[in-house]
Amino acid sequence: MNRAFQTAFFAALLACVLPLGSWTATSRADEDATTAAAPVAELKFFDGADWVAFNPHGCWVEGAGATPEGTATATFKAKLDGPKTYVVIAGTTSEVALSNAKPRFRIASDRTGAFSLQLAEFEVKGDNRATTIERTSRGTLFTKGIDLEVTKIQEGVWEVRPTKSLEPGEYALATSDKDPVADFTIIEKGY
Repeated sequence: MNRAFQTAFFAALLACVLPLGSWTATSRADEDATTAAAPVAELKFFDGADWVAFNPHGCWVEGAGATPEGTATATFKAKLDGPKTYVVIAGTTSEVALSNAKPRFRIASDRTGAFSLQLAEFEVKGDNRATTIERTSRGTLFTKGIDLEVTKIQEGVWEVRPTKSLEPGEYALATSDKDPVADFTIIEKGY
């Protein structure tokens, strides 16, 4: 190939690649903005008389896998009393106190959203509440999770209940380690 042809070829290639690279960066930024702006599904609890909306609270991650780059190695070691990754909620107790050991919740969502909901038990650690997690190929798994029974009430509305009675303590409904959590306290009934 002669030098003029090579120069023209590379100039044409760059003209095609640069706009494509700019377009890809813009598309990812738009996608990230859309994902970040996605609303959290409406979640309610039954207080014995009526359905009340949760005020979701933010959470953060601490420990071995605290960064998005956290690897599965920390997860495997956690099972062997190695480093652990925690989801943390501010405060030692929730604003929502429930006396029913098998509380009922409703979520306005599609089937996938309803079945991605997890119930996790939290422990008070200092001035906050925390629970351990594992990062898997399917997302975040709360290791102190409690099985949930999910029932369709009507199109777009699902009822969720723990399959067993909950002990007094701190709990939260969550979908991942990044989304806000719906935290509550199960109080001990005074008989």
